[in-house]
Amino acid sequence: MQYANGMQTQERIFETAKNFMYELGYKNTTYSMIAAKAEVPVGLVNYYYKKHELLERIYTDFFKQIDYAIMQQDAGPDNTFQYHILFSRIMLTQIFRDPKTRKFHLEINHNNLIPKSIHTLVRSRQIAIIESFHQKMTPQYYYWCATAEYGARRELIQQNKDISVDSPDFLALASLLSTITMRIAGLSPEIIDENTEKANELYDLMDCSKIKMF
Repeated sequence: MQYANGMQTQERIFETAKNFMYELGYKNTTYSMIAAKAEVPVGLVNYYYKKHELLERIYTDFFKQIDYAIMQQDAGPDNTFQYHILFSRIMLTQIFRDPKTRKFHLEINHNNLIPKSIHTLVRSRQIAIIESFHQKMTPQYYYWCATAEYGARRELIQQNKDISVDSPDFLALASLLSTITMRIAGLSPEIIDENTEKANELYDLMDCSKIKMF
C-alpha cells in the first residue's frame, strides 16, 4: 500500500484507534491491533500517534464539539462561570448517556489518565472565572483548590458510575462537579446557585444529541 497522502493515513489510524478504544477500552487497545485494522505498519502508528496523544485528541475533539454547540446558540451564557457550568453539564451528560463511552471515561478517570492539556484547559477557565468575580487568591492557594477539586471529582464520578442521566441526582451531581472549585475558592452560594440555574436553563434549550466523544 502506498502512503502518499499522509493526512489520510493519519486520520485512518486515529479513527481506527478511536473505534477500538470505544469497543475495548484504552488499555486493551494495542498498536498492533490498530496497525492491522488500518492496514499500516506498526511503526507508522507510533510515528503519527503515541498512545497518550490518541487519548488527548479524543478528548480535545469532544471538547471542541461542545464549545461549537454552545457558540451556535442565539442566547448564550452571560459570563464565564455559566459557560463552564453549561460545558460541564453537556460533557458529563454525553459521557454518561452512552454505556461504552461511560465505561471508557471511568477507566481513564480511575487510572488518572486524563491528559495534562485537558487539565490545563479546565484550570485556565477556572482562573478566568475566579478573576471575573474578583476573588483574590495566590497561585499556591489555587493549586490547592484545583487539587482538592480534582480529587473530589474523580471520587464522585467513580462512586456514581451507575447513575442515570435522567435522574434528579444526576443533575445535582453535574451541578456540584462544575462548581467545586468555586465553592472552595469562596464564591458565595447565592452567586453559584444563580449561575447554575441559568446554565441549566440554557442546557434545556439545547439539542446535544449530535455531541459525542465517539
